[in-house]
Amino acid sequence: MEPTELLKQVASLAAQGRTQKQIAQELGFKTSFTFSTQLVKASQATGKRIPAFGRSRKDTVEKRVETVEVKRRGKGDAFAINIPQEPLVRAGIGIGSRLSVKASKGKIVLTAQ
Repeated sequence: MEPTELLKQVASLAAQGRTQKQIAQELGFKTSFTFSTQLVKASQATGKRIPAFGRSRKDTVEKRVETVEVKRRGKGDAFAINIPQEPLVRAGIGIGSRLSVKASKGKIVLTAQ
C-alpha cells in the first residue's frame, strides 16, 4: 500500500473514533507493532503527521484509582504510606513540590500548593 493511501485510510478510520488496534485489524495488519512501523515509515515518506487515534477505555487514566498500603515505620506507633510516582506526575507534582494535607471522614486529600 502506498504511504499516502495508508495515511488517508488511517485518518478516515481515526476520525470515526477507532483505536489503533481496531484500525490495524481492519487494514489487515497482523500486529499493532507492524502497523505502527508502517505508519511511521509512511509519515516520514510523505512528511505528514500521523492522525490521532480514538482512545480505548483502558486509556482513561483520570478514573484510575491507585491503592497503597499503610505500613509501620520506625519504632512506636509511627506509620507511613508510599504514593506511586505515576499519579503524582499526572497531577503535575514533582520533586520539591509542596503539598497540603486535609483529612476528614476517612478521606485524605493532597493538594499541590
